[in-house]
Amino acid sequence: MIVQTSYRGCVDAVRNRTVFGWVYDPNQPERHLEVNITVNRMLVGTATANRYRPDLAEHGIGDGCHGFELTLPDHSADVHAIEVTVKESDYRLQLPENLICPKSNRALPPQWQPIQGHFSLPSFFILGAAKAGTTSLHRYLDQHPEICMSDPKEPFYFEAEYDRGPTFLFNKYFSHWSGQRIVGSARHRDLYLPYVPQRIHTFNPAAKLIAILRNPVARAVSHWWFWYSRRLEKLSLAESLRADLERIESGKLLKEPGEIETYTNTLEADGKGCYRTYLDSGYYYDELLRYIELFGKDQLRIILLEDLASNPQQVTAMLLDFLGAEAGYARDMEYPVLNQSMPGMDSHLDEATESWLIRHYKPHNQNLERLMHRSLAGWDEPILRASAKTSSAQESDKVGD
Repeated sequence: MIVQTSYRGCVDAVRNRTVFGWVYDPNQPERHLEVNITVNRMLVGTATANRYRPDLAEHGIGDGCHGFELTLPDHSADVHAIEVTVKESDYRLQLPENLICPKSNRALPPQWQPIQGHFSLPSFFILGAAKAGTTSLHRYLDQHPEICMSDPKEPFYFEAEYDRGPTFLFNKYFSHWSGQRIVGSARHRDLYLPYVPQRIHTFNPAAKLIAILRNPVARAVSHWWFWYSRRLEKLSLAESLRADLERIESGKLLKEPGEIETYTNTLEADGKGCYRTYLDSGYYYDELLRYIELFGKDQLRIILLEDLASNPQQVTAMLLDFLGAEAGYARDMEYPVLNQSMPGMDSHLDEATESWLIRHYKPHNQNLERLMHRSLAGWDEPILRASAKTSSAQESDKVGD
């Protein structure tokens, strides 16, 4: 065994069944060391310290590419003790106090274990759409004593963490679970991303699905405004829509393996992906069809934002009944309006852009009408002009994503 004293490194955290840390050799800063990770005195895996971390670069730790992560195997028990050593060395990385968070490093509970290869929890998914009220709906359902909702609200698991396993899913998003028989996930990109439906179906083919939809014109503008108002979108509304249309027409639809890998590797912590998706996030019929082909119509409920905004108790009671929860609790729930858009959005929408969006979405809306057996004629009306607000449009903007 090589004794090396020049190494520097530390284990930063053990949370969500994942070990985070860094290590490097000041004498060979271009070298990426490997570490052995032992949990409860058992070697569980090896990781290479080659991940870029801006905090390392800022402090002069080589070029910053000396971080490592390792998600523990699903079969590992609760984490009580950990040791990380540089491979082929006796160098042990420093371990800070209170390193292990017991709540988020548990083994998968029996109720979450697979039966004949499939999982039963989470038992339902709020699929989206983006900027259509999923945050409010998540809060409403989370008040029910029989239901446990994801926390954080938006799991990236089926989108970008699928290879980390169900124990990771449980510990990162459901560590607060306390035996509820109904468990819900609420990631709005699950509706949009074309590769996600098959992953959810493989995981739990009996899952129930909820889609909440908003006038696609209003949704697209709100989606753009969400990023633009935070200075994370540089193009104007019209320029962004043109760029998005060019992306769609070029065939970049996140369907190919290479695209999916790029999207997964570049997904930011705030959920911002590598593409603008303001336009085709409103192609609801195409998105719903992908789920219907796998799950059938009986496992899906489609609701509209305007219905949730105008009568949240009635809509929530209907959904509780669909999920198998006591619907009477809806009478005692609170229905706050959450995640409203920042002011100033409407001034960016001119009449020409609005008219173009209405024409663009019309065939998509017609397909959706046939699927829902419901008229959506109101979506063909100009509802966002700052000089001519209708009460229904005002209500639509009350409930955010």
